[in-house]
Amino acid sequence: METFRGLVYPAQCDAMGHLNIQAYVGFFDQAEVHCFLHLGYSAEYLHTQRIGWATVRHVIEYKTELIAGDFVVCTSTVTRVGTKSLTTDHRLINASTGVVCATCEATTAQYDLAARRAVLLIEPVRRAAIAAVGDGGSVAT
Repeated sequence: METFRGLVYPAQCDAMGHLNIQAYVGFFDQAEVHCFLHLGYSAEYLHTQRIGWATVRHVIEYKTELIAGDFVVCTSTVTRVGTKSLTTDHRLINASTGVVCATCEATTAQYDLAARRAVLLIEPVRRAAIAAVGDGGSVAT
């Protein structure tokens, strides 16, 4: 699923003129939030139920450099559905060339903001995530 579109701005680049690591993480973070939206979460639900997400692991692989002015798109796939967490794979693509510039595997736990602990995925989202699991993905029972 497409989860992010953006543009690399000069302020996001390092002293060598390449997209800075913190900007890559920002792009992947936005993709992850939009992935959750596709699975059925809404800002209203998150605020009223005091449920959030805690990213517990990122594995990022940088493949091709991006520079100011490059248009990017991120696509995401659910690869693992746990009882309290999801693992998602994100691909940041140069929208002009189609080249994958970076990938990110993210594991994120559903989090009770008041209790400050991981909680079970809500059932409608768990069902949507299971339906969205890509080839080779897994589901915890």
